[in-house]
Amino acid sequence: MLPAKPDSLRVALNRVTFGARDLDVAAVNASGWPAWVDEQLSAPAGDDPALDSHLRNQVLHIEYPAVSSAQGNWPAVKEDRALFYLNADTPTLWNIARNAGVSVSFNERFRIRQELAAATWIRNTHSRYQLREFMTDFWHNHFNIGKNENELATALLPLYDRVTIRPHVLGNFRTMLEANATSPSMLMYLDNWVSTATTPNENYAREIMELHTLGGGAYFGTGFGAALPTGVDGVAVGFTDQDVIQASRALSGWTVQYGQRFGGITLNNTGEFIYNNAQHNTQAGVILGNNVSNLTASLAQGRKLLDMIAYHSATATFICTKLAKRIFGDIPPEAVIDRAVATWKSTQTAPDQIAQTLRTILLGGNEIMTEPVVKVRRPYERIIALARTTDMVVNAANTMTSVLDPLNDGLFAWQAPNGRPDFNSYWLATGASVATWNLLLQFPYFPEVKTSLALQTPLNSANSAIAVVEYWVGRMVGAQLSDAAMTMLVADQAGANGVPNLLRKNSDFVIESAYRRLVSLIATAEEFSMR
Repeated sequence: MLPAKPDSLRVALNRVTFGARDLDVAAVNASGWPAWVDEQLSAPAGDDPALDSHLRNQVLHIEYPAVSSAQGNWPAVKEDRALFYLNADTPTLWNIARNAGVSVSFNERFRIRQELAAATWIRNTHSRYQLREFMTDFWHNHFNIGKNENELATALLPLYDRVTIRPHVLGNFRTMLEANATSPSMLMYLDNWVSTATTPNENYAREIMELHTLGGGAYFGTGFGAALPTGVDGVAVGFTDQDVIQASRALSGWTVQYGQRFGGITLNNTGEFIYNNAQHNTQAGVILGNNVSNLTASLAQGRKLLDMIAYHSATATFICTKLAKRIFGDIPPEAVIDRAVATWKSTQTAPDQIAQTLRTILLGGNEIMTEPVVKVRRPYERIIALARTTDMVVNAANTMTSVLDPLNDGLFAWQAPNGRPDFNSYWLATGASVATWNLLLQFPYFPEVKTSLALQTPLNSANSAIAVVEYWVGRMVGAQLSDAAMTMLVADQAGANGVPNLLRKNSDFVIESAYRRLVSLIATAEEFSMR
C-alpha cells in the first residue's frame, strides 16, 4: 500500500532537482540530507565521469546537398556526427554563423542549436550533480537570451553555456555578472556591441539593472533625476532613467570584434569580447549617486557600475526572493528569504557566495521538507522528471531544440530578456496542459530514448492491475494519486491493453509499449505535475 504523501526527503529532492528517483531517496536516507547538500554544493568542475562518457558517445545526424552558385558554395554532407560544436571556440562558432549561406550551409548554423539543446536534455536527465543543473537552469533564465533575436548571438550560445553560466552557478555573483557583461552572446543580444562613443545604446544598461541585479522594484522612473537618497554604502537606493543613460556611457566600448573600424584601426572579425576605447563615451558622470567621471582606465567605469549593482541591497532581495520562488512556489516562506538575503550580503565577496546562500536555504531551517508542495513543474521539467523517475536513457535528438518551443519552454525559446514566467498560473493554462500531456505520451517512444520498463518491474508487481499501478506510481511519485486517478489507472491496466493481460499472450515489444503508456499516463497526473 502506498503512503498518502511522499516522504519528506523525496519532497526536498524534488524541489531542487529535475526529479527524485527511488535511488536518490534511498541514498539520501542513508547519508542524510546535509551530506547530500554538501556533496552537491561541492561538485567538481565539469560533468561527472559517467555523464561525460555518455555525452562523448552522442551523435546527431546531419544531411544537406552540395551548393555551387553565385549565392553560396559548399560540399554535400551526410553523416552521424559527434557533438563537435559544444566545445568549439568563439572564432569557430562565429565563422559558422557569419558565413552561413555563403561558404557553409545554414544547416550548420542550426546544428549549433541542436547540439546545445541535446546536451542540456542529457545533462538535466543524467547528471549526478542535480543541484548544479537546477541552478544552471535558474541562471540561464535569469540572464535570458532569446535564440531568435540575433543569429550571431545564438551561434555563440554553447560558449555562453560553457563559459559564462555553468562555471559560476554556485560561485560568486559579482564574478558571474562580469562574465555576462563580457559575453559576446549577451552583448549582441542586448545591443551593447553596437554602442558607440557618439550614440551609447541604453538597452543593456537598463536590463542589467532592472532584470539582472536591482530588479524592477528599485526603478524610480524619471521624476527623481539624480536626487535619490543613498544607503549607508553611499549608493543610491534605486535607479532612474538618468542612471540608465549614465550607465550606457560607462558600458560603451564593451563590445565584440566584428571587423569594425574606428580611428583608422580595423579590429579582427572573430566575435570575441574586446574593450574598444574608440567606442567608449567619456561623458559618464553620476551613477547611483557615485561620480565615475574620474575613472579613466579601460573597463574602470563599467566595473564600478558592476560593483555597485552586484553588492546592492536591492539585488540581494531581488535574487534571493526569485530563487526562493523557484524552489518553493509563488509565495515562498519569508524566513527562507530573510536567511538567504542575510547570507548573500555577508558573503558578497566570497568565491562560493551562491553555494553558501543555497546552503542557508536548504539547511538553515526545515522548510525544504515541510512546506506544502505547490510548485508546478514546467513542461520541460515534467519530461525530464518522467525520464529520471523511470531510469530512461536519453540520447541526443534533433527535435530537442524545438519540440517545446510552442509552449515557450524550449531552450532559449523565451524571446524577451525577462526570461520565462515562474509562477504557476502561466504553466496551468489549458492549452499548455493539453500539449504537455500529448508530449508526455509521445516522449517514451522517441527512438533516442532507451529503456526496458519491463525488466525494471518485479514479477510480483506485473501480474495484477493494482500491483503494477502501485509499483510505478510509487517509483515516480512516492505516494498515492487521487482516488479518481488511481481508479482510472487500475481500470486501464485491468483491460485488454493493460500489462497483466498482455503478459500472457503478447511479444516483448507490445508489453514494453504497454509499460511506456502506463508511465506516460502517470506523468499526466496532477501529483506528478508538482515538484
